Amino acid sequence: MSAKILILNPPSPDANHINRDLMGGMGVKNSLSSNILSTIVTKMKNTYVHIPVLQLVYAATILKKGGFELLVIDAATEDLKLADIMPKITAFKPNYVVMACSASCFIFERDIVAKKIRDNCPNVKIIVEGEMINEKPNLLLPNFDIAILGEVETSIINICNGEDLKNIPNIAFKQNNEVIKSAQAGRLEKEQLEELPFPDWSLFPYKKYRYFPMVSKTPLVTIQASRGCPYGCGYCPYPANQGLKWRARDAKNIFEEMKYDYQKFGVKGFFFRDPLFSLNQKRVEDLCHLLIESKIGLGFAFETRPELLKKETIELLAKAGCECVNLGVEDIHPEILKLINRKPLDTGKILETVRLLHKNGIRTSCFFIIGLPGSTKQTIKETIDFSIKLLPSQVEYKIATPFPGTQLYDMAKENKWLKSETLDLLGGYSAAMQISDELTQEYLEKEVNSAFNRFYFSPRFLLREVLHGRFLKDVGFLLKQF
Repeated sequence: MSAKILILNPPSPDANHINRDLMGGMGVKNSLSSNILSTIVTKMKNTYVHIPVLQLVYAATILKKGGFELLVIDAATEDLKLADIMPKITAFKPNYVVMACSASCFIFERDIVAKKIRDNCPNVKIIVEGEMINEKPNLLLPNFDIAILGEVETSIINICNGEDLKNIPNIAFKQNNEVIKSAQAGRLEKEQLEELPFPDWSLFPYKKYRYFPMVSKTPLVTIQASRGCPYGCGYCPYPANQGLKWRARDAKNIFEEMKYDYQKFGVKGFFFRDPLFSLNQKRVEDLCHLLIESKIGLGFAFETRPELLKKETIELLAKAGCECVNLGVEDIHPEILKLINRKPLDTGKILETVRLLHKNGIRTSCFFIIGLPGSTKQTIKETIDFSIKLLPSQVEYKIATPFPGTQLYDMAKENKWLKSETLDLLGGYSAAMQISDELTQEYLEKEVNSAFNRFYFSPRFLLREVLHGRFLKDVGFLLKQF
């Protein structure tokens, strides 16, 4: 008899929603709440973006094809509490639990969620996946049994078939109260990525996923067309999680997945989870041509660097249904970016790319990092002022966070910047390190709150949304969701 498997995206530990798939798999928990305006921004974030953990989706799809009996609970998306899901888990009596973890909520996930499951199901084996456990497998103890280090597809079937853990690659496991790492095999190559089964969204509450207002078409799911990023920016978890080698599926293979999702599940919106979607612009243009010729009318969004979009590509993206492009700007000072291995980009090029995208009817969401090494109060002010001048459709401000596995973490350890090893500060909106006397925790958190308020409540932003007819459209979308 095949094992019974619970696939679990755990609840959020509090009222703030957590997207465990974001921030390179470290997860993002929204927690801006220092004043009334910041509370409004937090509530918007909690409402607008609910996405699945894609590694759980692949694990569930592969296990279903392998004949295992599954129970899938996406508690974070469905706003379920631990008390809501425990009766289902206890009744199911799983042999294995495959659950996602994050950085800022790790202690809750391990010491509350996993312990509660074990208390109710004493013989269960709890498998954890996520970037946090990749970088610190010793955190398995005491309540996790097995960690998948890297891509779930390389080991999940072997584990659930009950094979000898010592012979399964890319895992860590608990033995006699110690953590043992198995041999580390390579990551999946392009051909192997193209051989993976398309995700089975029927297992998940996909009609509740949304990436708003970046993609307005629903139902929406996530899709991964490539893995890895050759740029290796020192603050980013993606290079550690997915490697520096860019492994990209062909345009036709990507299109076939999108068409499959549309025909089988009625999916109309897609959020690409690639760290660097448009490294090969010819491949992007090939996908655009396939989408245009199909006349299906899908909407999608993706992330890339501003210099990796030329005018012709942007024009094709608009015709193919692209609704939004996420752009990493981070900081506008070359000397700061060089310190953290980020290739600097001229601010004129950033302005040009954003305006060209807007001209073609494509929204933009620009990311900024506050408090990178070398920053001062003046450079932070200049970067935030630039973001206000840039006026993308949406903006994201994060405090520089030393995630384990990154160059920034190593720098923070070496320079004794870490305030503590407390994991709950690794959420992006809390200051987990202090690089200078003037950039205190209180100052950085206040500046991020203030930046959000300056942007989203500025007369220029509000007037533009009203003039473009977006305000009423956005309200209508939210009413439809609820």
